[in-house]
Amino acid sequence: MSDGGDREEREERVYGDFEGGGAAARTVYHQPLGDQDTVNSTQSLYDSDITYFMIHGRRYCKDYYMPNDQEEQDRTEILHTVYLYLFDQQLTTVRLQNPTKILDVGTGTGEWAMAMGDEYPDAEIIGTDIAKIQPSAVPLNVFFEIDDAEEEGGWTWPEDEFDLIHFRTMTGAFRSWEEMYKLSFKHLKPGGWIEVIDFDDHGQLLSYFGPDNTIAEWFRAIAEATRLSGRPRTSSHLEPEVLERLGYVDVKQTTHMIPFGNWPTDPEAQSIGKHFLITQLCGVEAICLRPLTEGLGWDPKKVRKICQTIVDKTRVVALDPTKASGMGFHVKCLTGRKPGGPPIEAMENGSA
Repeated sequence: MSDGGDREEREERVYGDFEGGGAAARTVYHQPLGDQDTVNSTQSLYDSDITYFMIHGRRYCKDYYMPNDQEEQDRTEILHTVYLYLFDQQLTTVRLQNPTKILDVGTGTGEWAMAMGDEYPDAEIIGTDIAKIQPSAVPLNVFFEIDDAEEEGGWTWPEDEFDLIHFRTMTGAFRSWEEMYKLSFKHLKPGGWIEVIDFDDHGQLLSYFGPDNTIAEWFRAIAEATRLSGRPRTSSHLEPEVLERLGYVDVKQTTHMIPFGNWPTDPEAQSIGKHFLITQLCGVEAICLRPLTEGLGWDPKKVRKICQTIVDKTRVVALDPTKASGMGFHVKCLTGRKPGGPPIEAMENGSA
């Protein structure tokens, strides 16, 4: 099997049925080093082989519930452009004053980190992930590293190291968001910022489907499966008090809406609505396949049948400009600052 068509993988072994459900079809792969793995500025990314699992035809890494195969990589690259639209082409909502080091946790394919490298050429940008899916040709100040943020013993960087620590679309990734916030606080410089961006609980979206509760039941099943896994897929980590009680100051939560479908009359918003619809329809299986088969023991054929039903019902509503008017996904952005550093007024006067 290939990762983006440029590196070979070899099969290690195949696991049998998993406890509590049907066949898991779990295959382990090790991705060997490639000739291009030391190109440009990537550091520590290819120190060791990465272990992947094939589960019902999708590729996964460690305990993360989302796949990281080429199909998912393509989807997240489109989603990056949607986020740029959502935040008026700004890569971050916080004001940075001459940053020297920025961390992107769960960088995925690295679009945000690479764009930040271009935006802040004098800063060192580090993107970490458990999967090796980042390009090797990157800006000279961008470094990708294989790293599990939950690794026992904490993060290896010095304390007071980063001007900004960034998390985007990471709901369901961690056992404890509080621990992630504690580690971020420890490794932020005095005056440094944390920024967390994720979707809300989709309550507004569900109102467009009337008495049909198929999609609501599907969301509830995913929530239960991820809860049982110990990594709940919720939006509770986006509440301001979570940061405030850990000592962050200037904590702020904002809500933004991504249009869903072709209902907007503004051409740019309509284009984004269509692109976002594609990312979500293509992500239906990605979001639920592993949680529902491993967590709840559902048969993969049943899961894929439900996925097709969800896609069909969503498409019908989203592509009807009348029914879908105002339809969108709400995104919450939570920011907070470690006390200390230059006064906020000075930052506002001298920030990018």
